[in-house]
Amino acid sequence: MGTYLAPLIGTLLLRRTGVISSIHLIDPKDRIYPYITSAACMLATANYLSRGGAPIEIIFSVLAAAIVLLYSTIVLPFFKSSAHMAGITGFVALYIGMHERYGSGNLQGLLYLIALCGAVAWARTSLKRHTPRELLSGSIIGFSVLFILLSK
Repeated sequence: MGTYLAPLIGTLLLRRTGVISSIHLIDPKDRIYPYITSAACMLATANYLSRGGAPIEIIFSVLAAAIVLLYSTIVLPFFKSSAHMAGITGFVALYIGMHERYGSGNLQGLLYLIALCGAVAWARTSLKRHTPRELLSGSIIGFSVLFILLSK
């Protein structure tokens, strides 16, 4: 609810009221309010999960998503960092973090995730939604934020 449905409803309301021109967020300016709204929803969700005693990996995943969105909002005047790449590389960081903590997962699973990262990058460039620089930026921030949080 707090990481998908509430941000989606917020974005639809922003479109309906004319604050953003499209729900596809192609124009970098259209990303500002949805990103801030989504980050706020995710921070609230992380707080709720923390108070409810959820596993720390879940809390950190939601918190990392909020941090990535705030970072992406800050760099918007310069370029639009890829949220898709941030998401999939954050999942790679979660996979590695879970392996380090609990010995779960294996090399084959990690290789599948890396292949999925390549597929996402290929799709985003094929659709002309991002440049390699924007993909790299999203990848670095998505991976590093969650990896650092899980390394505690």
